[in-house]
Amino acid sequence: MLFRLFLLLLLGVSLSAESKEKNVYVYNCSDNYSFVAEASDEAAWLFLPSKTLKTKRLQSDSDVKYGADDVMYWSKGEEAILEVGKKQYNCQNDDIAATFEKAKLNGVAFRAVGNEPGWVLEITSDKEVLFITNYGEVKTHFKVVERASQYKATEYKMQSNTNLLYVRIENRVCHDTMVDRSYESTVYINFDGVNMQGCGRALY
Repeated sequence: MLFRLFLLLLLGVSLSAESKEKNVYVYNCSDNYSFVAEASDEAAWLFLPSKTLKTKRLQSDSDVKYGADDVMYWSKGEEAILEVGKKQYNCQNDDIAATFEKAKLNGVAFRAVGNEPGWVLEITSDKEVLFITNYGEVKTHFKVVERASQYKATEYKMQSNTNLLYVRIENRVCHDTMVDRSYESTVYINFDGVNMQGCGRALY
C-alpha cells in the first residue's frame, strides 16, 4: 500500500479524490513530434514546438476534445490525437516526464526523487522547500537557513519547526533503477539523521 501511494506521488497523481488540479501531460508522438498539454474541464493549454495555444473544450460524444484555430486535441487519458492543420499525430503520455513538467508549471525550480524509503524533494526557491517521505505519508515544508555553492555541487541546510534537512546536489549523472531513467544530478539527503540518496534535475 505504501509503495502504491509513493507511485501516485511519483507520477503526479493527487492523493485527494476531491482534488481539481489541472492534468499535465508530456506527449511523445508519431514522426518524432512532442508537446506538453495542461488540461482542465474547460480548456487546455498546448505547448507546441512552434507556439503556445489555449484551446477550448468542445462537444464530443466520447473523447475529451479541445480546439482553437487550426489545432484539434483529443485526450484519451494516456493516449491522445493531435491535429495541426492537415497533419495528424498519434501520441502517448510520458508519466514520469509529466510529473516533472507539472512541478515546473507550479513554479518548482528543482525536483528530486528517491527510493527505499520513497521520497520527493521540491525546491521552489531558495526559501521554499517541500520534502515528502515515507512513501507520501510525511510532508514537511522547510525554510533554507544556509546555502553553499562548491565545485559542481550545492549544499543546503533547511529547517522546519521540528525537523532538520541537509541536501547536497552534485552535478553528476544519476540513474533511477526504479523507473530506468537517468537524471543530471545526484542528490544526497540527511533527514533528522537518516541518510537517503536519489536523482533529480533542474526545471529552469
